[in-house]
Amino acid sequence: MMMQEQLLTIDIDSRGVCTLALNIPEKHNAFNDKVIAALRTALDELEQDRRVRILVLTGNGQTFSSGADLEWMKAAANRDEATNQNDSEALAQLMRALYEYNKPTVARINGGAYGGALGLIACCDIAIATRSAQFAFTEVRFGLVPAVIAPYILKAIGERHTRSLFLTAERFSSSFAAAINFIHQVADDDALDSVVNQVTERLLKAGPHSMRACKQLIRSLTTEANAESSAKLIAQLRASKEGQEGMAAFFEKRNPSWVNSR
Repeated sequence: MMMQEQLLTIDIDSRGVCTLALNIPEKHNAFNDKVIAALRTALDELEQDRRVRILVLTGNGQTFSSGADLEWMKAAANRDEATNQNDSEALAQLMRALYEYNKPTVARINGGAYGGALGLIACCDIAIATRSAQFAFTEVRFGLVPAVIAPYILKAIGERHTRSLFLTAERFSSSFAAAINFIHQVADDDALDSVVNQVTERLLKAGPHSMRACKQLIRSLTTEANAESSAKLIAQLRASKEGQEGMAAFFEKRNPSWVNSR
């Protein structure tokens, strides 16, 4: 079935494996407030759908997701802090909903993933990427920080790797992502579906209630993400002079002022 405005596609097969895909390939599956709302609604509905046993999250086209839509981010720079905080809180609620989703989740990473999209991956239980996939936390280049996704990235890769990748915004490969435990498996580009299917078949052999209990147990043993404070921080930075300069520099195809001043 198709979601509102074709932003998402949903397919549930006879085994109960649901593939939820971002469906804006012409924008590299970038997300804005409408996409975030659609994803949150889909997660809530699929969590209650008794047909669904496993959720596979992916992107249609050649990109998993390029993160936040740049036009949306450009508009955000001109909005007040309160409005930006509302947007950030909506993203934080989406991440929490995916992280706390009570059925097994698999990120099928079919191409590049940048910025906030890496939060979606970190919130999934299992992540599988193509060998050609590239990743980057690009926020600091816009004068921002990946505040909303930070708690989940820290859980996935630890403080040292998080520091390096957040501060440098460097691109890294799927093999490096696997080495730092950000993803679990690397698949040849033409074998991604086969590898994802192998994982879902293993999950289907487990008891649905026991898997739900396992997820609840793990969450109870780890520190909960502080979504409220993270959302407030990113809202402040979007409205800041540096955040606005970073976005302006990108759209004007120039270096931001902190690069020119060296």
